[in-house]
Amino acid sequence: MRPPEARAPRPASPLGRTAAFFAALLLLLPIAVRAADASLLAGEVDAKGLARAIAGDRGRAVLVNFWATWCAPCRKEFPDLVRLEKTYRASGLKVIGISIDAAKDMPAIEKFLAAASPDFPNYRKKSGGDDQDFIESVDAKWGGELPFSVLYGRDGKKAMTFSGKHSYAEFERAIAPLLN
Repeated sequence: MRPPEARAPRPASPLGRTAAFFAALLLLLPIAVRAADASLLAGEVDAKGLARAIAGDRGRAVLVNFWATWCAPCRKEFPDLVRLEKTYRASGLKVIGISIDAAKDMPAIEKFLAAASPDFPNYRKKSGGDDQDFIESVDAKWGGELPFSVLYGRDGKKAMTFSGKHSYAEFERAIAPLLN
């Protein structure tokens, strides 16, 4: 038996490089598809789920904002919430967004969140159940108008509610005492 002769590696042919490229692409395709299908929503939430989310952030001030893509004041207010969360995150503020949009509006929700780029979790109110029960569980005085926000202190107790669109400065004035 003759020993194999040492040969210098041959450069890959253009056809071989193309085949390798497509093989790698096929391996990565499932990952890209999963990423494209990933929702920007953290999930759906009902009254109990919202209460758990707020309780889970005890020790931080929590601002919960209820919004919808069809609500023009909500869309105008949202960038201020994104900015507020970025500014005060390190000081102990947590923002949670809750979309009141219907399940059929998921494409609009995803498009809105992609454009707004919030760093805080956003949920969609779970379909079904009694909307009035949900509203009353958030705040007995809430009439269902949007936008609507509830501010909780570090102790988890409700500190203030905001009905309608509010400015960055208004939110900041309310939040600042809770962060000291």
